[in-house]
Amino acid sequence: MAARRRVQTFEDLNENDNDGGCTFDQFNQTHPPIFDGRGDANTGEDWIQGIEEIFGVLECTDQQKVQFAAFKLTGEAKRWWNSEKVIREAEGIGVIVWAQFKQNFFDRFFPKADREARAREFTNLVQGTMTVRQYAARFAELSRFAAYLIPDKEKKTRKFEEGLNYKISERVMILQIQNFSELVHKATLVEQNLKKGAELQEQRKIAAPQGFSNLDQGSWKKKYEGSSSSQRLIQGNHTFNLCKFCNRIHAGECRKEVGSCFKCGKDGHFIRECPLLAKNNRRPNPPQNFRPNNQGNNQQRTVPARVFALTPGEAEDKDDVITGITF
Repeated sequence: MAARRRVQTFEDLNENDNDGGCTFDQFNQTHPPIFDGRGDANTGEDWIQGIEEIFGVLECTDQQKVQFAAFKLTGEAKRWWNSEKVIREAEGIGVIVWAQFKQNFFDRFFPKADREARAREFTNLVQGTMTVRQYAARFAELSRFAAYLIPDKEKKTRKFEEGLNYKISERVMILQIQNFSELVHKATLVEQNLKKGAELQEQRKIAAPQGFSNLDQGSWKKKYEGSSSSQRLIQGNHTFNLCKFCNRIHAGECRKEVGSCFKCGKDGHFIRECPLLAKNNRRPNPPQNFRPNNQGNNQQRTVPARVFALTPGEAEDKDDVITGITF
């Protein structure tokens, strides 16, 4: 008996062939998906999307869309549809159109709260860490839930452009692109170019010198880009940014950060205690026969007195030492 009813159902679905539209055989040959009512909201949305893709190829009437789609419901989804039909018959409501079928379907398997959440997500959607292609796919997916925000092609293009990362949007904005597909293509090209530039800069950073021992290999200059925080020291293709620890521009490790001497670079002392600094500041003793030259100057130069301590034995050996007793 069930098989007979099923055969009769196939005949009923195909009897509208003479009225135009499509046949159930044509619809069934496309292997439409089946929906059993289980899964999350995305499952029901994917099912509707798959069914509508088939209807986009076949020229089915509005009534055929409802009949054919309902035939692919099973389990809980089938019980829901049977209940809907009973309620409509009791209320004296006749044929249901495809738009009303989708609305009732979403109310049951894709709640309004979930759809509103998708609309808010689309409103705040930006590229972020996504690639341009990933951003475009998410944009298209969520735009169905907030169609009122992009009523025409121009607003759709501007909404997508505003969500692009700044380095990309500033380069495509001046092009004034009105076509969405073209905008996605141009933004992808810009993204690829920026990626190559970043990779090249990273390679140069790895090859940068670790110290200032080769300063004589080229002319150095400072380049200012709007503020003191963006000062950089450039030698050829090598760039040294402003150090965040000592607020100076240098290569290699920061001596302030590691606590080493600013003069010799060694640990254990500061620059004021550096042996190199003390050695450079030590003045040599003047020769013993030094006499100041006062020619051309009436003011006599004063030489600081020096006191030397000698032992009695050393004093006797020296011819130029005056000995005596002082009181």
